[in-house]
Amino acid sequence: MIRPFDWRDVSLVRQLSNQGTCLDSITRLTRDSQPINNALLAYLMPGTGAPTLVWRDGARAGFGQLRHRPGEEQARALFIAPHWSPDNAAWLPLVDRLAAEAGARGGHNLIAEVDETSGEFEALRLAGFAIYARQTIWRLGGEFPAAPGTSGARPAVAADALAVGTLYANLVPRLVQQVEPAPKPGQGYVYERDGELIAFLDVKRGPTGLWVEPYLHPEADDRADAILTAGLHLLAHANRAGRPIYVCVRRYQDWLQGVLQAARFECLGSQAVMVKRLAVRVAEPVLKPLPALEGNASTTPIAGARIDIYPN
Repeated sequence: MIRPFDWRDVSLVRQLSNQGTCLDSITRLTRDSQPINNALLAYLMPGTGAPTLVWRDGARAGFGQLRHRPGEEQARALFIAPHWSPDNAAWLPLVDRLAAEAGARGGHNLIAEVDETSGEFEALRLAGFAIYARQTIWRLGGEFPAAPGTSGARPAVAADALAVGTLYANLVPRLVQQVEPAPKPGQGYVYERDGELIAFLDVKRGPTGLWVEPYLHPEADDRADAILTAGLHLLAHANRAGRPIYVCVRRYQDWLQGVLQAARFECLGSQAVMVKRLAVRVAEPVLKPLPALEGNASTTPIAGARIDIYPN
């Protein structure tokens, strides 16, 4: 049986938290997973934390968590415990229910990030997920290399949104664009040359780390090392707490791997970014009886009906 988390499950979630898998790298590296905190927040304050579903079958139990912001088309499978194994009867039912929950909340896609050689990868494929991108995660290790000068690099502002969106549209494959929207300038950094925006470093900040996803125009490959180093120096200067810096490089920008390696970043590994398309409930309006066309002629009213459409 699968049901929403409540106060009776506090001990279970706390006990299984160290036996689970986080399927969202940004959360894992910048905030830690914190399953019990997320479950309690969502239970006590709906709309916050991570909605949590609990699976029980006699003495066996497990739980899964979802990350979804109201109004967004993207939902993320955040955490599932225990770890996947062929004997874990909870895993696939929990994935299916997380997908159903995401669809009920208005999500169009459910995203998960896993090592392509892991058992979780095969389990997600069985659950209807498909790869839409691959990524490698790098962590800054040791001292940061000397800055080549930050001319052209600056913090992004709201007015950069159009230029960032254009860069994204010209750089990112269509398949990825169908799943992920263009990033917002937020707290990132841009790099300009001759008045044209040629690079954007999308930054996500958390208490345990900083996540950077670079978008560099291919024509800027001759300046890639200078652009990355300049932007990351600005980020490091603002990072007074000394949190680890992680850089995520998608496969369509594979040429950046060598730049990070030369800058003494440490490779943490590669992942498959997977998606499951969700059926979204569309409610048609109830039909009303037709009025008489002329005189006292009567018409047969059309019975009111509510139709739920689940597109493939």
